[in-house]
Amino acid sequence: MAHKWLLLFAILIIACLLGSCQAEEDESPPAEVPLFEEPMYDEPVLIGNAKVAAYIRTWGIPAADRIGGSPYWNADMIQGESLSDLIIAFALIDPADGASIYIPEVRSGAFARIWDEVAILKERHPHLKVHISVGGYGAEGFSDMAHNPALRAAFTANVCKWLEDYNLDGVDIDWEYPVGPTWGQNIKSRPEDRQNYITLLSDLRNAMDDLGEKTGKRYNLSTAVPASAWFISANDVKAAAETADMLKIMSYDYYGSWSQRTGHNANIYRNPRDPANWSTDQSVAAYLRAGIPPEKLILGAAFYGQMWRGIPQGNSSDTPGLYQSRTAFVNSIGWSQIKRTIANTGSGYERYWDATAKAPFLYNGDRWLSYTDHEQLRELAAYVKEKNLGGVFVWEYAHDMGADLLRTLTQSSQ
Repeated sequence: MAHKWLLLFAILIIACLLGSCQAEEDESPPAEVPLFEEPMYDEPVLIGNAKVAAYIRTWGIPAADRIGGSPYWNADMIQGESLSDLIIAFALIDPADGASIYIPEVRSGAFARIWDEVAILKERHPHLKVHISVGGYGAEGFSDMAHNPALRAAFTANVCKWLEDYNLDGVDIDWEYPVGPTWGQNIKSRPEDRQNYITLLSDLRNAMDDLGEKTGKRYNLSTAVPASAWFISANDVKAAAETADMLKIMSYDYYGSWSQRTGHNANIYRNPRDPANWSTDQSVAAYLRAGIPPEKLILGAAFYGQMWRGIPQGNSSDTPGLYQSRTAFVNSIGWSQIKRTIANTGSGYERYWDATAKAPFLYNGDRWLSYTDHEQLRELAAYVKEKNLGGVFVWEYAHDMGADLLRTLTQSSQ
């Protein structure tokens, strides 16, 4: 009997010690800075056929963002189960002939395995649609190609060859921009781009449909469009939407290195104090007024931020540093680096939430950073659902190689 009581006493002592240790663990500070913790969700936000798509770069990934040692991604790094579409960016129009397309990193041999990795992804994730995006900011050749019937036909045939050769599911035309703006345009444009843009999309649609009769696939045609109202006036966006399966609104870069003040990179609603009058909601409203079906509009989510330094607090304690004259722009910075190099350095940043604009930012009394976080992504997903839009696309996957932010959209789309 004595041994029994001794045994019970020992068990009680051990239980108390374990409880004490557990209490100490519970009281210890979290490993992650709270403002970057990923929230849990009680119910989905995006529903039905809403897309969760992501662009992914072909050029090298910065060392701070890499998984493993390679500067180029492979299939093991991509959470294909979390995506409906993966968009490879970018192929360019070859200046040698003005019509064929190529990926610089593939041509040089630096990323020669890209199509092997795509094949692995498609085998692992049969639902995943993989597209090639042609263009990007500053990509030349569109205006001359679309203006010349022979070049346009050669371009269309070459795109279709890529679709068939690499078992791709569609093409994204990222012409930035037809009938370019009077400011900042660094590629050739002409007034005829307005019609030539539509003719190019129509030629691609017809050729892809012909290819589909051969392969048994229905190929997707999309085009990237800016959030700026000038584009809607300069181009026939309604005709573009009648031909393309979707218009991807680049609903980010509202403020950046070109701006004379700080401001949100990708706010959903307008803050009345914003002197530049930017918001995703205003952009969506303009495209809807132009006659675009809501289900054909896909909104961009920026997995990166814009940072300035030398920023005064200003008069608002709720949104310090917002819309203040800048001293200097520092850089654009991806989500992975935001967490790793800012949140964990003890550099005094505080997170603020602009409840009107639905946008977060960080400020430490000097440096001011507009970025996208989990809370804003939930707001964006809710907005897509409310407006019956076609979904969300991410620019771009390499900014979040750990799929931290991507999981927010994934959990919101089940």
